[in-house]
Amino acid sequence: MAKISVKKMVGFTLVICLALMACTPADEDPLTSEQVQSRWHNSQGAVYMDQHNYTRGRAEFEQALTIDAEFATAHANLGIALYSLGKFDSARAQLLTCLRLAPQHLHANYTLGLIDHALGGNYERALDAFSTVADADGEDPLVQYYLGRTLSKLGRADESLRAYGRAIELDPNFLSAHYARAHELRQLQRIDQWREALTVFDRLSRAGFEGVSTTYQGQGKYAEAQAEGTSGPRRDDRSAPIEFADALQIQSLHTIQSSVDIDQDGQSELLGVDETGALRLVTFTDGAWQPSDAWQWPAGTASTCAPLIGDVDDDGDTDLVVSIPSARLLRQQDGTFSVENLDLDGVAHAFGDIDHDGDHDLLSFGAHLLLASSDGAGAFVDMTETALAPSLAAPTSAIFTDSDNDRDVDLIAAGATMAVFTNNRDGTLSDVGADRLSEQMPGAIRDLAVADIRPDGYLDLITRSADTLYVSSNDAGKRYTVVQRLPVGQVTAMTTADLDNDGDLDLVLAGAQGLQVALSVQGLLQLQGEGRGEPGSHIFAEDLNTDGRIDVVTGHSIHLNQTQGTGHWVRIGLEGLNSVGDGYGAKVEVHTKTGLQKRELRGGGGDSRVLHVGMGEADSVEFIRILWPSGVRQSELARGGDQTLRFKELNRKGTSCPILYAWDGSRYRFVSDFLGGAIIGYLTEPGQYYTPDTDEYVAIPHLAPRQGRYEFQVGNQLEEILYLDAAELIAVDHPPGTRLYPNERLQSSPPYPENHPYALADLRPAHRVVDHADRDVTASLLAVDDVWYTDFGHRPIHGYAEPYSLELDFGDLSNWAHPVLVAHGWVDYAHSTSNWAAAQRQLDLMPPRLEVADADGVWRLLSDDMGTPAGLPKDMVFDLSGRLGEQLEHVRLRVTTSMSIYWDQFQIGNSVGTVEQQRSSFSAADLHWRGYPVHESIHGTFAFRYDYDQLTTQAPWGTHGGDFTGFGEVSPLLQRVDDRYVIMFHGDELTLSVDADQFRPLPEGWQRSFLFYADGFGKDMDFHSAHSLTVEPLPFHGMKRYPYGPQETYPHSPEHISYRLDYNTRRVQGYYE
Repeated sequence: MAKISVKKMVGFTLVICLALMACTPADEDPLTSEQVQSRWHNSQGAVYMDQHNYTRGRAEFEQALTIDAEFATAHANLGIALYSLGKFDSARAQLLTCLRLAPQHLHANYTLGLIDHALGGNYERALDAFSTVADADGEDPLVQYYLGRTLSKLGRADESLRAYGRAIELDPNFLSAHYARAHELRQLQRIDQWREALTVFDRLSRAGFEGVSTTYQGQGKYAEAQAEGTSGPRRDDRSAPIEFADALQIQSLHTIQSSVDIDQDGQSELLGVDETGALRLVTFTDGAWQPSDAWQWPAGTASTCAPLIGDVDDDGDTDLVVSIPSARLLRQQDGTFSVENLDLDGVAHAFGDIDHDGDHDLLSFGAHLLLASSDGAGAFVDMTETALAPSLAAPTSAIFTDSDNDRDVDLIAAGATMAVFTNNRDGTLSDVGADRLSEQMPGAIRDLAVADIRPDGYLDLITRSADTLYVSSNDAGKRYTVVQRLPVGQVTAMTTADLDNDGDLDLVLAGAQGLQVALSVQGLLQLQGEGRGEPGSHIFAEDLNTDGRIDVVTGHSIHLNQTQGTGHWVRIGLEGLNSVGDGYGAKVEVHTKTGLQKRELRGGGGDSRVLHVGMGEADSVEFIRILWPSGVRQSELARGGDQTLRFKELNRKGTSCPILYAWDGSRYRFVSDFLGGAIIGYLTEPGQYYTPDTDEYVAIPHLAPRQGRYEFQVGNQLEEILYLDAAELIAVDHPPGTRLYPNERLQSSPPYPENHPYALADLRPAHRVVDHADRDVTASLLAVDDVWYTDFGHRPIHGYAEPYSLELDFGDLSNWAHPVLVAHGWVDYAHSTSNWAAAQRQLDLMPPRLEVADADGVWRLLSDDMGTPAGLPKDMVFDLSGRLGEQLEHVRLRVTTSMSIYWDQFQIGNSVGTVEQQRSSFSAADLHWRGYPVHESIHGTFAFRYDYDQLTTQAPWGTHGGDFTGFGEVSPLLQRVDDRYVIMFHGDELTLSVDADQFRPLPEGWQRSFLFYADGFGKDMDFHSAHSLTVEPLPFHGMKRYPYGPQETYPHSPEHISYRLDYNTRRVQGYYE
């Protein structure tokens, strides 16, 4: 293999590293096998650091040093990992050990300087460290910046200004350097220069430029772990020639177009056409390929190219899209197919899920590239004009792939020109080919393929012109650079396959020379021998005889792979749940002792529905990681090799709300989630977004002082950002014999409930409850006992239910002056992607509608949105005072909705008396990283209960990119609603406390209850949510909507500028894989 970008790999290989000994320059001693192994662990650690898994990184560096205690870079890397974990003393020890071995080691000097600067007290020592680095590399703006910061601490203002000036020369948009320079000028009372500098800073800040942060990858390259000594070949490239048996011809088929395993028995059937062009199915029976009638379609049904295979109507049967010559749907029911005209021009080319809504979008070729959106039921709508403007003329090849590893499906296409369409996540794509394609690539491209040839986790691009192959490396998703040109003669089709099972995808080609093989060797393609067999215009690869070796089909011939000495293998079949059922668009990483391989499952004509992965000498899989198009990350543990594995997508909860725990006198007890209505960027329908309800009052049933203080823990435990703006503890005194309820419910739109706690007496459940099917369901709704009402139908879109009703009979309420409805339950939220998919199917999400029956039994509307419990199981209230009319002797209510709400209890209480509220901000607030408390899933659902004391340090979440709030004391940010947030990353914890004697004594004879108040926003990583990959743009309370337009902006007052620079210092690099 060619040189590797180890930072993008997860799972390097010892076999690779052994090759380092052969690659060592002649004037250096070769590495011993122990040193090679040590450097492998060091490289693994660098990968984990890039993923912000500092604990795993630390462990790998420690393992590297166990093997080779004199490995200076591993000492430096371990020091950097410990520094990232906040263990400054331990970090210093490792960095000093590195400098004993390598006194000029820049990373060790630089990180020591950062530690001394952060701790204060020894700025001279920090200056020596930064000066050492600056002497070696004076062109790094971060080095100059920290040099200036340290000089400023030492009172050497003029030298400090020169260092800041040099940093700005090197990077004119370096926000932190401009701010630091402005601060220094103000200290020196150079007011005119200060104002000028502040103006520049403000302009750059408004333009979105960022500054340094105190987290990993936020303080410069010299504070990042090095993957030293890991260049060179990666896998055990096989040297044996690829051999095929004599071509086997199937007489009943004129052209074999694709394979399909119709009964999931591991033996593929073949689809093709006979001499008349009619579509045929053949199966391997009694040692021969014979026609099969297991699938039947109308006589004469044809297909001019490889059928597309997939369950387009989500009914469990595999359907086909054929071209005769334009696209037709063959809809299957129990083996029988009917033909439907799709009313789409062009030849069907590939399935893909461009909008990530879980159904099969369709790409076809006509005069232009055509894209059609599926409604999930087998109907397609041409979206080319809106999605691909301008479209590509005269298309010849196209492929769905995530070209930049940002978790969405992109499109690379060739035709009259070549295009790279990046996914905008709003149903449109933009051609960025001008920026990403090398000018060395020819314009007339006939065919495309992608494979991770230079194994860095980014799929490289293989293109074919009339007679030449071009291999282009994918440079971190930013640009394709041509690294190889390979003459191949007259080729008409190509595909990738690991023919020798060594872990590298090879290339097989069909054309005038017959079948040709280009082996992948050390990151380049090498043609092997002459072409064999007859000329062919079509090609695909599949293990047809189940011997673990990939065979090749061209025309009507099967070329059985007979290569000797091939490696081990594993086949992986996928079944989507919230993603496309066929798994198309899923990315799979296979980790073995011989390295990492990355594959994508694609739905093009001739593409296999099962991934075949060669493993070289590795006879087992260490683990497999799947990234589904829905965003779910799924890891599967060790498996043996040489077998077929099948995985179904997990129904995983990625987002919800922050979690609240309260000290109850003996432990931190789980209370609930909160701010469920504060989500920003939540798409309600295409082009429309939810208006967040930014505050919530949470009842605290169990609270006791701890050493004289009330304490809470706020955990951000799922795949989301929390922007917490204010928090308070409220003591509410209310009459004896009453129960306190905050005026809370989750509504679909404003106006939202105001703060008005209810003290309720005489609470009683409904006497009788019947549902829309006239079933008596009273027993399940009498008490809060996790026995929910579940007899509603689920639509195939997450969070959507078939409309259902509950009729609640509360009997006589004539003596109640102020009735209030209390409902307990939880809601399984529809995601942004759910709402997108529902809009395509013309489905509406109806919030709970509340009605009351009059004396004649006629239902009268009380509210078209009475609200729901917000998130995890909790109470909601709805004030019925003055709404019930004259019919109080027999009150019947009806609740109707199409939301997936699991109701547990309905009660009515009588609001009596007044309440007294005392509010107090928290006097202490400490932000730190803790991890992820373990949850119990009630009845296997998303109704979670968390155990604060059981903890895991890892979670399968992606990473929003941007500036999070630095760890430490942050209480000044929570005193009032002012758009200065504590911005929390998943795994963060915020400890809040306030003196218990802050509150007046309880009046005699009264009860006291506590409410936790919070104001803020939340953001998830859903594909269709706005700005779902980044912290920015920051929300603010005055915005008209989120996402807001260019006419609105987050506040840029001096207070807000200082807040962002002083508090939001924890830079996190986005990680979406």
